[in-house]
Amino acid sequence: MDKISLDDIRLFVSVVQSGSLSHAAELTSIPVSRLSRRLTQLEQALGTQLINRGKKGVRLNELGERFFERAQAMLSEAELAIESVQNSLAKPSGLLRISVAADIFHLLIEPHLGRYLQENPDVNVDINLSHQKINMIQDGIDLAIRVGTIDNDNVVAKPWINAELGLFASHDYLAQHNAPQAPNELYQHNLIGQSYTFPWSFKRDQHEIAIMPTCRLVSNDFIAIEKQIQRGVGIGTLPIFTNHSRSDLVQILPEWQMKISLVSLLYYKNRGAVPAVRSMVEFLQSLV
Repeated sequence: MDKISLDDIRLFVSVVQSGSLSHAAELTSIPVSRLSRRLTQLEQALGTQLINRGKKGVRLNELGERFFERAQAMLSEAELAIESVQNSLAKPSGLLRISVAADIFHLLIEPHLGRYLQENPDVNVDINLSHQKINMIQDGIDLAIRVGTIDNDNVVAKPWINAELGLFASHDYLAQHNAPQAPNELYQHNLIGQSYTFPWSFKRDQHEIAIMPTCRLVSNDFIAIEKQIQRGVGIGTLPIFTNHSRSDLVQILPEWQMKISLVSLLYYKNRGAVPAVRSMVEFLQSLV
């Protein structure tokens, strides 16, 4: 049997539905001669005649009726399949895997996550809390949230928020210790540091200074550091975000600017159009 063209089957159905070659030609913008030739090719490939052509139009024979019924059902299923894919692309759905540092998640995302889930009922979210470098493909990550520059031509790094470091202490701690007036005076205090922020650099006008603090406590998690600062353990570094306030703490040396890092939303280029990824990126951008 010769190779059968699915496009010829579609034209066959169009001719039968329209009732004549001339009417089908108008609907499909295909010349009558070409339509007739394509129908003949289909019949030759099948090894049998399907349509009787006449001046009054086309008429199916017995085999043609059976073939038309099956062909019409096949095309209908194909349209439903295409519509299903298009609907999936239009509406966020499926599993969305996100990798983000625990502190960024708890400070900036977790308070709003319920609203995202409510607005996107067909999306399931799997969150991996980690600072570690990942391979997004091997680890199956759709969206990563990371600090710093990204060197990967296949990854889109969409700027999200600037994170500026600041020094903070509790009111109780400052009631027992004099607040430092310059970065070098920090050596006289109990210090708490985030392990990825050393050394601490300070800039004020044209003056720059960097110190390597001797910390009583070091952690890779800002949430843990913040809790210890709140309990009066010492002075520690925390990120400063415009949409997150710390009214229970006092900023130390606010006139000295510390390091500013860009937090980016990362996803592979071919994943940016996926509705679940796109919806989360747009949602996170709306928070800042």
